[in-house]
Order: sequence, then C-alpha cells, then structure tokens
Amino acid sequence: MTKKLVIVSLWLAAAGASSCRQESLPDLPALIDSVRRQYVPDKRDDVYEIRLVRRDGKPPVLSGYTSVEAAKTALAEVMRRIDPEITDSVVVLPDASIGESDRYGVINVSVADLRVNAGYDAEMATQLLLGAPVEVLQHRRWWRVRSAENYVAWITGATFVRMDKNTFNEWTAAKKIIFTDDYGFAYEQPDVRRGRVSDLVFGNLLKWEGDNGRFFKASYPDGRKAYLLKSQCALWDDWRSTVRLTEESIVRKALSLKGVPYSWGGTSTKMMDCSGFTKTVMLMHDVMLRRDASQQAQTGLPVDISDGYDRLRPGDLMFFGRKTADGREERIRHVAIYTGNREFIHQDGFVHISSLDPDSPLYDKENARAFIRATRIIGAVNTEGVRETAQAPLYQQQP
Repeated sequence: MTKKLVIVSLWLAAAGASSCRQESLPDLPALIDSVRRQYVPDKRDDVYEIRLVRRDGKPPVLSGYTSVEAAKTALAEVMRRIDPEITDSVVVLPDASIGESDRYGVINVSVADLRVNAGYDAEMATQLLLGAPVEVLQHRRWWRVRSAENYVAWITGATFVRMDKNTFNEWTAAKKIIFTDDYGFAYEQPDVRRGRVSDLVFGNLLKWEGDNGRFFKASYPDGRKAYLLKSQCALWDDWRSTVRLTEESIVRKALSLKGVPYSWGGTSTKMMDCSGFTKTVMLMHDVMLRRDASQQAQTGLPVDISDGYDRLRPGDLMFFGRKTADGREERIRHVAIYTGNREFIHQDGFVHISSLDPDSPLYDKENARAFIRATRIIGAVNTEGVRETAQAPLYQQQP
C-alpha cells in the first residue's frame, strides 16, 4: 500500500468515513499536519505551509505553499474523501510566477545572509558564499531559494544575481578561481594600493578571466571585474585535485580557525556557529556537509561510543544533546570535531579546544555529559549528506 493510501485509510478509520462534514472539519488541521510529517519531516529541506481557510456559508479552502507536489496530491485526495466540497488552492513551488529569467541564481557578495522569513527582522537561517548557486522557489519582496545543501531560506535580491537556465549553465561551466585565504580583498586593478572591489573569504568562487603577473583577473556573477592575488587563491579545479581529507588535515584546518567569533547562522571564516564551523572545516577539504548539527548527525559513518572514547579518531564529528528517553525524542544542540587525546575543538562563543577528561584544565563538564553521538566523514564522501562540492546537483549543468 502506498504512503498516500496509508494516510487516507488511517485517517478515515479514526474520523469515520460516514461522519458528517461538521464532525470532520474540526480535525482537519491535524490531518494537514499528519501529511506534513509524512512528506516534509524537515522544514529546512522543503516547504509545507498549508492551512485551512473557513468562510461563512462557503466550502473550506486549502491555501498555502509546498515544494513537494506529492504532499499536495496526498492531502487533496484525503480531503476530498472527507469533504468533496473542499477547494484546493495550494501552490506547488517553484511558483509559476517565477519567470524563466529568475529560475536560478548565484551569490554575488562574499557572505550573504539568508533568513527564515522574508525580512531583515527574521531569524538568521544560514549564510552562503560568493559564487554559490541557488534554485529560486518563490518571490515575495525577498526571494525564497534552495541552496546546494538542500537548505531552504529567504534572501534579499541585493545579494545574489538571478539567471535563466542558459546563463546559469554558462556560469557553472566557466573556469573558476577559489579564494583560499581566510580573509582578503579583490582589487580594481592589479595593484593592492588601488581601489577594492569587495572583501573575500575562504571558499568564494569567481569566474577566471585571465592571468596578470601576481594576479588572476576575475569576474563576479553580476559581471564586475576584479584582480585577486595568486598567493591568496587558486584555480578551483587545481585546488580540488590537491586537497586530501585526512585526520591530520581536518585537525590542522580546524585549529587554523581558533579564535573566530560566534554568530548564529554564520558559515564563513568571518564568523560562524557550531555547525557552520564544521561545515567550513569540511569545505576546506572540498566536502559539503548539511547545514545544521542535527542534520549533520544523520550523515557520515556512525562511530560506536557506547563503551567509551577509544573508537574515536581525530577528525570525527561529535554531537551533543539529549538522548531519546521517557517519550522524548533525541535533540542535537551542538557539534564539534575530535582532535585526539580526549580533546575536541568547537565553536562556543569563539572557536577553542575543550576536553572530555575531568582531570584536564580544559574539561567541559556540560558538553562531556551531553556527548551522545559521533560520526566519521572520512570514508563517507559522496554518501547522503556528504558530497564533494562540485558533485552537488546545483553545481552541475541543469537539463
């Protein structure tokens, strides 16, 4: 039996297929949510904003948005079995109002903020770096987009360039430069004493336009031209061919970020949160992780910590929170990187080292007690949620 029919059968059994419309209606919001749990269990990955609108003397209306067409179909089928008069006006994203010229986009500033709702007063959701591709889903003053990590959030139109498919594919296929220093600048001329075009952070991608002595000539998604010091960047394909994901390299890159301050939603070498820190360290190895700690905990190779820390290896991800117990679900609230010798490095106010050892001056009592899970990224690249950057669908040509 399909998932859709299971939902239908269970609901009708509970509500009573022969019950009248007035008896069924009070429970319809719960039904809407039950379909969400089946088809969109994680609202960070997809959109499911559907509500029931009741108007005096008129049939109720299903209104809202979802990015999962199967969720709309399943919900509509259940609703019609309960009340054939219900009107379905749910919009499937990408919204048809998004024109072909705005179907895709590329981040146009060193670090772009994305928020959970369309407005500067909304909570920060994440950040994306210059050159990162997005799929456009919806426009409502701001733009709702999906990132290459499959993360959905809102972005202001000032920080990314909308493109049609052909232009987007041209950008995707173009030779790229990656900025490999923690922080720096792009210049208007091949001379650091001249004007700046913008700041840059590790992982920024620009289009290669040529060489000029100590500089690469580059262009931004919006066409601006700039010069980058070769000592601070590399051709992306060359860089990707040289990086190696090893225990030693993960720890070395993590230690290089010591002292970087905390910022909720941050994912850059300027500022970062705990999962932004682990994302950045792995990006330094051309590996793209999921955005949040609870999502990262579902990826990689599980490491058994049931009888102690002996199976942990440097570079493993450590997750902290609350185990499933007493009817409460597991809750992951923090992530760190194991460095060996019962020590770990993490972002907590600023990036620093802590210890699981009660006898260590670096002992972190709170997190030691809350350490509940570990996973290994080495050996798991190109498994679910752990990808080489260029292998993510949005970094490839769109059909």
